[in-house]
Amino acid sequence: MYGTVTKYFHDRGFGFICGEDRNTYVIHHSKLHGEYIDKGYYVFFKPFQNDRSDFNAGNVVVIEAGEGKKRHGKTCK
Repeated sequence: MYGTVTKYFHDRGFGFICGEDRNTYVIHHSKLHGEYIDKGYYVFFKPFQNDRSDFNAGNVVVIEAGEGKKRHGKTCK
């Protein structure tokens, strides 16, 4: 799935991605596998569920770095 990073707290090691399905996915630094992400980055990720949340992001790959480009004109729930 594709999405845009809406927030990422480097000091805390987690953030959020607005997916193309308009759901908000939690991303934890342990799922980045060396990728650097920041607010506004357009990414590809694999959604998964765990015991804490139904909307998690793993295997994140940066497609486009930088802020300011809106995708699909949609906002997350």
